[in-house]
Amino acid sequence: MGKNSVSEQTPGTGLLLPSREALLWAESDLAFVVEAGRLAEKAGYDSVWVGDSLLARPRGEPLTLLAALAAATTRVTLGTAVLLPLLRHPVSLAHVVATLDRVAEGRIILGIGPGAELPGTHAELAALGAPSDRRVSAILSAIERCRRLQPLPFRRGGPPIWLGGSGPRMLRTAGATFDGWLPFSPTPADYGSGLRAVREAAEGAGRAPDSVAAGVYLTVAVADDPRQAVNEMDAYMRAYYGVPAEVMARAQACHAGTLESASEWFAAYRAAGARHLVVRLARPGLSDYNETIPQILSAAHGR
Repeated sequence: MGKNSVSEQTPGTGLLLPSREALLWAESDLAFVVEAGRLAEKAGYDSVWVGDSLLARPRGEPLTLLAALAAATTRVTLGTAVLLPLLRHPVSLAHVVATLDRVAEGRIILGIGPGAELPGTHAELAALGAPSDRRVSAILSAIERCRRLQPLPFRRGGPPIWLGGSGPRMLRTAGATFDGWLPFSPTPADYGSGLRAVREAAEGAGRAPDSVAAGVYLTVAVADDPRQAVNEMDAYMRAYYGVPAEVMARAQACHAGTLESASEWFAAYRAAGARHLVVRLARPGLSDYNETIPQILSAAHGR
């Protein structure tokens, strides 16, 4: 990995920027997202990330946003959590990513995934005329084409690619062929068992087990009153996904509580082997969002 990118060996903390939230609560003001990224770098975050969706959960286009963030920042790694490669033609994707990697001087990480097994995923792929069955095979083929076709990026071989997902095939593939793993693992125990499978697959493929970057995607709501945090998490998930928080918590890592309890929760994932936390702040309405960014970082650092 490049000298300016997140190291798989060094503990770090990233912020998932509010690209969807800007459409929900900030009248599509994507300048808010770019400013949040600039403030995250100033606060000391190691990375900033943006998500992807066309119709299922609309937001700003992630690679365009990363280009803007590359211009607004100088140090942080810029990542996708996660990019949906099937929404783009592999040749066009390779062209854009190589250009972005040049603009960002090697600060890019591509987190990728097949998309959740939800009606919205099938609908947005259908809108592009793309099949939605066998999505894992399709994204692996698309990424392989990107690697072969990519114009000259900043780094030899292009940006590191981290794979999201926790199914048996995804775990094996992450360990055998990808640069990192970035799951939703709903509990630290789930994360630990998944990471063991990733490392076993890496070793089986002749790779050093710890050469695969160990990321994790965590959603947190914080307030002085834990009950307020629980209510905020539920309101956030209902607006973002259209379902209650208790439903999303079965598949995603979610915590609602005080900053102190959030710190303990982050530490549990680090103890399970996570090296890079990608944190999403569940804040309905984006109230005091920028003021809360440094507090979340302190909690992730155990301070």
